Amino acid sequence: MKLAKISIENFKGIGSQKTIILNDFNVIVGQNDVGKSTILKALDCFFNNKPPTSEDLNKHAETSHISITLHFTPNNLPIIIDENIPTTFEEEELVNNKNELIIKKVWDVSKSKITAETFLLRKKYDANDFLPFNEKQLIKKCNELGIETQKANGEEYNNKEKRQKLREYNRNDEIQYNYEYEKLPTSGSSRFKIIHDSLKKSLPRFEYFKADTSLSETDNTIQKFFKTLAIRTIEKEVNIDDFQETIRKKLQSVLDKITSKINQVVPEDEKVSADITFDWNKLVSTSFKSKKDDFNIPLSSRGDGFRRITMMAYFEYLAEQQATEHQDIIFGFEEPETFLHPSGQENLFSKLFALTENHYQVIITTHSPIIVANTKKKDLIHIFKENGNYSISQHIEDISFIAKDLGINVDNQFVSLFDKAKALLLVEGIDDANAFHYLSAKYKENGLIDETFEELGIAIIPIGGCNSIKHWVSLNLLQQLNKPFLIFQDSDKTSQDDISPNKETLVQMGFIENEDFFISKKRNLENYILPDALNRIAPGAELNYNDWDNVKQICKQHSLAGKLGGKNVVDKHFQKLTFEELRLAFFDGEEDEFLNVYNKLKEKLSNA
Repeated sequence: MKLAKISIENFKGIGSQKTIILNDFNVIVGQNDVGKSTILKALDCFFNNKPPTSEDLNKHAETSHISITLHFTPNNLPIIIDENIPTTFEEEELVNNKNELIIKKVWDVSKSKITAETFLLRKKYDANDFLPFNEKQLIKKCNELGIETQKANGEEYNNKEKRQKLREYNRNDEIQYNYEYEKLPTSGSSRFKIIHDSLKKSLPRFEYFKADTSLSETDNTIQKFFKTLAIRTIEKEVNIDDFQETIRKKLQSVLDKITSKINQVVPEDEKVSADITFDWNKLVSTSFKSKKDDFNIPLSSRGDGFRRITMMAYFEYLAEQQATEHQDIIFGFEEPETFLHPSGQENLFSKLFALTENHYQVIITTHSPIIVANTKKKDLIHIFKENGNYSISQHIEDISFIAKDLGINVDNQFVSLFDKAKALLLVEGIDDANAFHYLSAKYKENGLIDETFEELGIAIIPIGGCNSIKHWVSLNLLQQLNKPFLIFQDSDKTSQDDISPNKETLVQMGFIENEDFFISKKRNLENYILPDALNRIAPGAELNYNDWDNVKQICKQHSLAGKLGGKNVVDKHFQKLTFEELRLAFFDGEEDEFLNVYNKLKEKLSNA
């Protein structure tokens, strides 16, 4: 189940209802104190039963009610609402006309005890509204309408089938309907209470990582993850009843003897009996011990740097695990770049984005130009104040306002790093930059060029892919800096006959191929590590792939993934390639792809 939209009303800086559309990956950006974290805090209230207080009520609110409404795409998620027969939210018409499951929570913060009232939007018929009915009521309604409730063999249709027959009757009879919010009870045994219980089990989990904490909450989250894993393992692999009974018998004999001794010395009305309970939630705790430690140290007692590394490793592990329909998690990160050097922020971004590849959702608030720069425009959410009002901008074409909010300009320290460069080679990532530096060193060593990129004064800058904000912002800044530059991008083609999407994008932006930019002649940089070379580096791999295969995926799924480096194969092995292997990969017998890039940059330098 995915979260598609969130609407917030009267919460903190948000007065009248504001709506945010969510993708798998979302980056919320804006100046300080404009309310970026308000969205994450609203989700925390909704998912984690952390009710808002009277202090959270918007100061201009005309009522004491805070409202948060979430839209989900349930994607035919199976649920049970009676008879242990699977159905779906869609089949039971618990979605709107866009197949969205819409849940609203409302808190009256004027009350001494603040609890949420939960509402579910559903289709409600003006007549023959049957959803709340139990089995007897369904049979009665079917009989009233002349709907057969028994099959030819005399067996009763189940309740799900009865409701389906009633829906068909209403459609055929053109019974009018509306979409209305139904308040869901928190007690009793009514149909809507059962729906409420099933709904709670179906919702994603929201993991919220705040900025200005000692990261103890990260420790709690990781501990919770291991405890959940332990409990699931016990449920699947251990007969808990037999296990508990064995322990109970062992303990009971001892407890009975102790209890007897207690009762010998206490008054009659104070005599006690012993009880044994099992709390599997307290089954496991984790700590880290290094070679220099004499004892285990909990994560909460480690320094912020170590805990941030642990958090990133935890994210990376989750990103490598395939999510299942029962593992839906939404991660909310408030300024995750805190405590990280800029070079680490690139790495952090790749780990956070990788979470989405395994079907998790990620929502980030950030001030980091590096994180924002790597983000696709469609995934940006710009929060700003307009005439003192909370404002939201999405699907942004002109990113100059975001650049201004982040302080990105030609005087920015980030840009000043390249002031001394004579020319710039813009590549996708750090691996590409390292690879091109290695190529120039090897080609010089073997006499094909006279100077390396560094000796020529050419800075190689990772700017992300064509669709990244970093690409747009960097190009705008480079034009202002008035330095010659060349772009090199992966083709991302899956066959020889494909049209490179990156080439199309660059042409649409007005750039000329072989003059302003080059597109790789293979799919990605990984494809330039030829199979024979990788088989030499990782004996036993026995790889065989072509120029258009997904080498990252092949290495990630291989039984020797650790040796191959998985998806990080370029970072791990590109600089182990011999000159002969590089030449074979880049020279097709007529043209050398690396020399084309190198010579074009030298030409631009001489013309500057």
